Amino acid sequence: MRYFLDTEFNGFGGELISIALVPEEEGRAHFYEAITCASPTPWVAENVMPVLEVKPRSRAQVARLFARYLRND
Repeated sequence: MRYFLDTEFNGFGGELISIALVPEEEGRAHFYEAITCASPTPWVAENVMPVLEVKPRSRAQVARLFARYLRND
């Protein structure tokens, strides 16, 4: 299975803020989660944080959800 990956980071080289994985196969569920960002850069605070489509979770929660999403692949 091939996936398309998209991510957002807190500035250049900053921590991961969101991750999305979309399978190439039509009709399969996609994965999208956001990670809590306590100190976003000004640009990220203005342009990224307001458009996150999900409530941010801890890094550990997102890692577990990501592993569960890929478990059967």
